[in-house]
Amino acid sequence: MQEDLLDIEQLSAAGPTGKARAAALADFDPPPEPMEWVEYRSEGRLLIIGPADEAWPIAEQLKSDLKCTMLATAPPSEPPDRAPPGRYLDGRPLELSGYLGEFTLKVEVDRGRVIEAGPAFGIDPGTFDLVLDLDGSADSGVDEPPPGYFRVRSEADLERALAELPDMVGEFQKPRFFAYDADICAHGSRGLSGCRKCVDACATGAVFSVGEKVEVDPYLCQGCGSCVTVCPSGAMSYAAPSSEDLLDSVRRLLANYRAHAGAEAVAPDVLIYSAESAADTLAARASELPEHVLPVAVENAGSVGADSWLAILAYGAGRIILLSGEEPAPTLGDATRRQIDIYRPILTGLGDPHSDERVQFWAGSVEAASVAVPLAPMTSTPATFAALGTKREILRQALGHLHAEAGSERVETVALPSSAPFGKIEVDADACTLCMACVSVCPVSAIQGGGDLPQLYFREDHCVQCGMCESSCPEDAISLQARMHFPAHLEPARRLLNEEEMHHCDACGKPFATRKMMESMLRRLQGHWMFQGEEALARIRLCEDCRIQRMYEDEGGVVAHPPERRN
Repeated sequence: MQEDLLDIEQLSAAGPTGKARAAALADFDPPPEPMEWVEYRSEGRLLIIGPADEAWPIAEQLKSDLKCTMLATAPPSEPPDRAPPGRYLDGRPLELSGYLGEFTLKVEVDRGRVIEAGPAFGIDPGTFDLVLDLDGSADSGVDEPPPGYFRVRSEADLERALAELPDMVGEFQKPRFFAYDADICAHGSRGLSGCRKCVDACATGAVFSVGEKVEVDPYLCQGCGSCVTVCPSGAMSYAAPSSEDLLDSVRRLLANYRAHAGAEAVAPDVLIYSAESAADTLAARASELPEHVLPVAVENAGSVGADSWLAILAYGAGRIILLSGEEPAPTLGDATRRQIDIYRPILTGLGDPHSDERVQFWAGSVEAASVAVPLAPMTSTPATFAALGTKREILRQALGHLHAEAGSERVETVALPSSAPFGKIEVDADACTLCMACVSVCPVSAIQGGGDLPQLYFREDHCVQCGMCESSCPEDAISLQARMHFPAHLEPARRLLNEEEMHHCDACGKPFATRKMMESMLRRLQGHWMFQGEEALARIRLCEDCRIQRMYEDEGGVVAHPPERRN
């Protein structure tokens, strides 16, 4: 795939560095192709939405290739002198949804009446394979519309649509880009909402919440990879290619480059570019690309996240450059830029004087001049680890190597933006009753109980800062702080957050609650009608078995009813 997308003969190979690059790229073994595919089927049923004066001639032009239906958002300016070139209806589109081969919508017709598209147009089935939206009245507002939907904002958009639509008949397929592991997802737990970064970052609306987990519609997903980039736990991962396959290919590419360049090798930059949207842009400027820049094609550069960035730096690259081609949708570009902002302080904390330049995001153009001067790598000895495991495990391996190679300028702890997926929690020991609500909701086992002992422990290397522990705490005893504490990640260990004395049953001596939990419960129940008097409160201090026994002894098995209300 690499040679098909960018002819390496276009790259300069005048000097030793360029010759080393050419040799390494000639031997480059790209990541394997995707193994799973999503299939679409189109019979050419086109819905044209827009003013009749615009839709009518377009339907005339396309009717020989497609089965045209027109939903006119404005009637003809003059009475037509011929039959329409397809089914025609005046109305307004509502709730357009779907994708290539399966678009559905409702239509608002006269006097606000809303009906399904099938009855409205008298067709069965009432679905469409393609949609041409001339005035944006059916625009769902997502940054990246679904396959088969053409939104016209300019003459260029219309020309492109008219050129592509006749060919949108038949069977089509695309990779199933994502993989999702619900077991490590931090979206929700026990009715509480946690992380929703993938939902917010998705440019197509393919990722949506289903209670405590998320789902991804593979027909809407277009492989932008923003959900993978922002996912803190690795629950969302990319499959076209996987991080493991990509990093294995890049690690071997860098090793081959160094082998051909010899001892005086200039540290290479790795330019990861989107195969479809950026190949032409890169090819047009290939001769200007500095000889130490190694281009690598992927499905979408936005899918390559921080675990890959740090691993590639550990493998000896001087820079990571991400080239998206055309200016990406705001959601996609923002996701990558925010991640760069999170990880730049981490590189600074490792003592890197070039942390502002290590990861660059190019959108829309090749900025060759900005990488003309090579950067010294962060490692004197390139890492050789295989990038196996979860996103967190790859990050830990990469950080471990970079930390070991860092000089005396490195620090122990770095403050991070509040959106960072790393950090600690603090527990107010005076307020905490060790009720363990936080333990029950933590999706990544960052907060752990002490077994039979009233203790609360914390694993900072597990924590993704989802905030569910804070939300679940009835005492408001938990606070979060985003940071990178290198020892916590490189030498993982449990840290004791709180411990408490046990309360023992006043009758049998059995331990069944913490002392502080008992004090809190007694304090809250003092004003309750059922617990007026010392005897009622004393029963609270008993274990379950002794409490039942005492109730029957004191009250003969009869539980008092609440006092009658007075009007």
